[in-house]
Amino acid sequence: MIAPRARLAAMIEDLERNPRVQLLEATVAPPTPPSDIELAVRLAHGRLPDGVEAFYREVGAVRLRWRHTVPEFLHGDLSDQGLVNLLPLPEVFADWHGVTWHSSQDQEYRPVKPFDMFVPEACAAFVPPLDSVHYHYFGEELYDTGYSFDAYLERLLASRGFWYWPQTLCQELVESTEVAAFRRAMPVIFPDHDDALFRPLRR
Repeated sequence: MIAPRARLAAMIEDLERNPRVQLLEATVAPPTPPSDIELAVRLAHGRLPDGVEAFYREVGAVRLRWRHTVPEFLHGDLSDQGLVNLLPLPEVFADWHGVTWHSSQDQEYRPVKPFDMFVPEACAAFVPPLDSVHYHYFGEELYDTGYSFDAYLERLLASRGFWYWPQTLCQELVESTEVAAFRRAMPVIFPDHDDALFRPLRR
């Protein structure tokens, strides 16, 4: 991903100009300190996923929230919005006890490391060997998208964080109500939408 900070700024400016969008929050934190990157490398057992260090050398964290105003797609609930919550790097590789796992008898999701906590109940995450991004619904679902971190970021920018957009990358969820809503609304809210970006990889 080239110049992530500049591309995030351009996305935010695009949202501000869009007459079909009300921008509610847009925060891009300062670059991650080298000491925090070193800590994350140790927590990740010596290797970060490809592209992660380069991104976090420019960006510390991202919080974005917007609501669309297109009448025919308004539901009056949380699905009318876009959400991005890229977490600080040391937090990503910390211990997620109480979130992804809860006890010694419940360790199925212990290796899951959320990095985009776009809603409280679901996230995009790394899972060893950390080569691809996974979609995780806490305690219930875990699907490997097969997409790299850089490819995920490319699609995050294009989606602007539309409600539950990572489901579009999962073969198991292509018929979900969230994916259907994404495909209906995105071309209207964002006329430059390229739906070809949002497809599961062929395995």
